[in-house]
Amino acid sequence: IHYGDLVLKRAADCIEAAVYPGEEVYRVVADEFVIVDFSDRSIEEAKQLYKKIRWNIAQNVEENGYEVFFTISAGILDLKHLEDMDYNNLMRWSEFALNQAKNGGKNKYYIYSKEDYLDFLRQRYLVQLIRQAVKNDFEGFGAYFQPIVDAKSHKLIGAETLLRFETQETGVVSPAEFVPLLEESNLIIPVGNWILNQAIEACSKIQKIVPDFWVSVNLSYIQVLKSNMLGTILASVERFQVRPASIVVELTESGLLESDQNFISFCNGLKENGIPLALDDFGTGYSNFHYLYNLNPNTIKIDRGFTLKALNNENEFNLLRHMAEMTHGIHLKLCIEGIETEEEFRRISEIHPDFIQGYFFGKPCTFEEFVENYLELR
Repeated sequence: IHYGDLVLKRAADCIEAAVYPGEEVYRVVADEFVIVDFSDRSIEEAKQLYKKIRWNIAQNVEENGYEVFFTISAGILDLKHLEDMDYNNLMRWSEFALNQAKNGGKNKYYIYSKEDYLDFLRQRYLVQLIRQAVKNDFEGFGAYFQPIVDAKSHKLIGAETLLRFETQETGVVSPAEFVPLLEESNLIIPVGNWILNQAIEACSKIQKIVPDFWVSVNLSYIQVLKSNMLGTILASVERFQVRPASIVVELTESGLLESDQNFISFCNGLKENGIPLALDDFGTGYSNFHYLYNLNPNTIKIDRGFTLKALNNENEFNLLRHMAEMTHGIHLKLCIEGIETEEEFRRISEIHPDFIQGYFFGKPCTFEEFVENYLELR
């Protein structure tokens, strides 16, 4: 308690020493203070005030031999551009702005934006809808399947399983919007288990027509690190009586955590049980080629963004060609995503990929549509 009181006292002193005439300092709660400016100063001056306070605190910490080290974050509201300024709204907006500053890395300031706040409210609303959907037997979630074809024969050999979400209130919600919310709330664990079962059940049904058919399923690192994902996969494989090799686990390269023991155990468990591993979005921003050796995946996937660069730039195309040669040189398979036209397919075929995925061969669709539209590719 004494340590906390000391920090608060020093912070208050640093703030009071920085404020200008016409500004008042109030303690709101715990370690939060508010400065109210009655002199109609500008946002630029508010930013300079924050920097002055931060400098005062840094000086105080140094003068006291780093006995107590602390930082300060600030949310800034421009009252001249706000509406409905009752007490409750001001407190909500102030708390939001402060949290944004903290989430930005602490020891920073953030200027309140109505657009950001509305985005925050929408995200909070979506999380509520997702929780409700999970409780209602995943109502609103859907499993979609996009065909994957053999690059040489053009025959259907598999499908990637894709998660979709829509409600009457919001309509279709983009995965780019709802997947991060699933991960932040840990709801990715039950929803991820649901989509896994949907994928494996679909695989079981299609294998009655196409015996060597396989499905790929994207996993979040939240699932791997916070649940018994390997056990869940094996239980589903047993439940639907499919071969483990029929289920390809996709992990994005950007999230690889080789140093985490749970992650290492999971990847080793996949190998031991004959479950293929694919590295998705390979080479987009990370390009850690040692993953190919350390994790020993079965397949690497090149996403649409990388593919487009290669199709429109000779240097990028040569880079992709070398990646393909290296991939095949260490006996891995190469899947090119995002092929949308015959011209793109013809060009990308020059690097001899193993699998092709994209609108040219088929868009993601429901299981019923997939069976009706794409099994004829076989």
